[in-house]
Amino acid sequence: MVIREHSWRESDYEWKKDIRQMEKYLQELPNKRTPNEILGIEGICSNIYFRAFGYMLKCDFTFQGRNRRPPKDPINVLLSLAYTFLTKEVCSVLAAESFEPYLGFLHGIRYGRKSLALDMIEEFRQPIVDRLVILLFNKRMIGKYDFDIPQDGRILLNEDGFKKFCTEYERWMSGRNTASGEKSFRRCIREQIAALKKAVSKKELYQPYSWGKRHVPDQL
Repeated sequence: MVIREHSWRESDYEWKKDIRQMEKYLQELPNKRTPNEILGIEGICSNIYFRAFGYMLKCDFTFQGRNRRPPKDPINVLLSLAYTFLTKEVCSVLAAESFEPYLGFLHGIRYGRKSLALDMIEEFRQPIVDRLVILLFNKRMIGKYDFDIPQDGRILLNEDGFKKFCTEYERWMSGRNTASGEKSFRRCIREQIAALKKAVSKKELYQPYSWGKRHVPDQL
């Protein structure tokens, strides 16, 4: 978990309290029987997580929690963009394995929503997107000059910022991560979706991807 493995030495934030809260909700999951109940727990823990997420960032921007459509600050702009890229990656692999991306397990059917892809990216949000965004801001790889604010008040990643993001995203996905040993995140995604196909076809138990306990370097 990103919160547990982050270096908090220079912070007064009580992150262990957040861990205890989420562990408490995790214990309630076996008693939940419907997708809505499960997603309710996910929503509560997501709010707790993103509260801590803001304290992991060391940059010129403030982060008051997750927002979208449109994102209201540079950090949410980058999170939304990275989640969009990740969703497209997952959809591509699902299609290669002959899955219907609009039919999910937890996310219900809604016109235009690729529910199965949304189910699958839940396993990869923190290890791929959130860690990458922390890296980009904390190492000043992306900063205030990479964003534009038009007169309508929107916050946009400009052309130079977009090029920087694409370059670093590609490096991250193709093997920069060390958490999976020699595996790239793209390979991890392919393996998980292949495992899902096997679980469905053979009616076996599916084991979600787990990033596990690994150290998040200080620069993150």
